[in-house]
Amino acid sequence: MDEKIHTVLIADDYEADRFFLKEAIRRNAIRLKVIAELVDGSEVVNYLSGNGKYADRETYPIPDVLIMDMRMPRMTGLEVLEKLQKENLPRLKIAVLADSSSAIFRPKAEELGVKHFFSKVASPNELIQLVKLLQDELDGEANAGGG
Repeated sequence: MDEKIHTVLIADDYEADRFFLKEAIRRNAIRLKVIAELVDGSEVVNYLSGNGKYADRETYPIPDVLIMDMRMPRMTGLEVLEKLQKENLPRLKIAVLADSSSAIFRPKAEELGVKHFFSKVASPNELIQLVKLLQDELDGEANAGGG
């Protein structure tokens, strides 16, 4: 049986954070594939809504998981979550990475459907655990017929 590849959209305005996340995925979650990187919340909403240049779903497919920073320019992670409530994306998993000052948004993020809320100051091992957890969760859904 072929193992399914799960697609990932990364949204973070800091290049270094995107780099470390991509490296954790590349080295530890081989069935996760980063399909796009965005640097602000407005672009995340446009991408997932299929607005403007993101209308071509062959070029910009809906990912299986969004890993998003809570603090981004133009639209915060919380604002993105609120906008996504209006979209029909029932299978999209969302994981949030937040700095210590963003931890206060955790209850609201969870209310908006976020199951995974992690610290941006996570150790490399915690980042590895995050990507493995997401991969295992997606694998479980795919094996249960959900993907």
